[in-house]
Amino acid sequence: MSENREALPGSLMPFTTEFTGGEQLNASVPGVPSARDIQIAPDKILDVARIIEEQAAALQGKLAQHLAALRINAPSEDVVSTNVVQVWNEVIAGDEGSYERKVRSYVLQLRSLAEQLRKASGTYQLDDEQKAASFGDRRVYPA
Repeated sequence: MSENREALPGSLMPFTTEFTGGEQLNASVPGVPSARDIQIAPDKILDVARIIEEQAAALQGKLAQHLAALRINAPSEDVVSTNVVQVWNEVIAGDEGSYERKVRSYVLQLRSLAEQLRKASGTYQLDDEQKAASFGDRRVYPA
């Protein structure tokens, strides 16, 4: 459907029934990579885990700060207004598929990824120490 979106004489914008904001907002919440999907130098693993944890905390703070502003009250008590506002609030902060739940799940996944990276860092450290111990004392001594 092609539609002229230029302002009509005497009006602000033409009326449209298209709504694409939901798809765009939903697509803007990225998936969390798993530890097998990213490559990190062993000496940088803890730094990456810290950065991911900081980002999770920042996102959680933004959610807490702005969530209340996304919930709206009906402008009037008519059936259409009350029903539309109820649906809007459920999409934003309602059941399982709401944006709030998706963002909270994303925060939990980020924190889980940070924890996986911390564990991987410990594993790398142990592996390196075990490898070094298996070689024993291999220094060259002067004769």
